[in-house]
Parts: sequence; structure tokens; C-alpha cells
Amino acid sequence: MPHGFAITGAANSELLIMPGQTRTMVWIPTKPGVFPFYCTDFCSALHQEMQGYVRVSAKGAGTPISFNGPK
Repeated sequence: MPHGFAITGAANSELLIMPGQTRTMVWIPTKPGVFPFYCTDFCSALHQEMQGYVRVSAKGAGTPISFNGPK
């Protein structure tokens, strides 16, 4: 089943990924932050679950990763 992939804030467009394929998106963030990524092509009943986040920290920041969600 095809999937789409995009990162909020990325200047390039989304990718369409067909079954068995791999694709590469080059993205150079211009500032630290948390950027959502998600599937852009309806793929199944679990489509809304196909998302996550990329955290970008300044070089040398040494900021630890923490999770504040349910335990």
C-alpha cells in the first residue's frame, strides 16, 4: 500500500513511497525545534497513527531527550 511522507517546515515537497521502495528526503533544518512528520496518503484505518516528531537541537547543546507523556 502506498504511503506519503512529509515533515512540517521542510521546504521540499512530500514523498510518495510505493510498496517495497525506499526513498530519501534531504532536509536541512534552519533552527532548533520539534518538527512533526506524517503520512500524507491515506493508507489504512490506522493512517492517523502514522506520525511522529523529529527534535532538532543546536550543535553542541547537549540537551537530554525527555518524554513527558503517560507512563
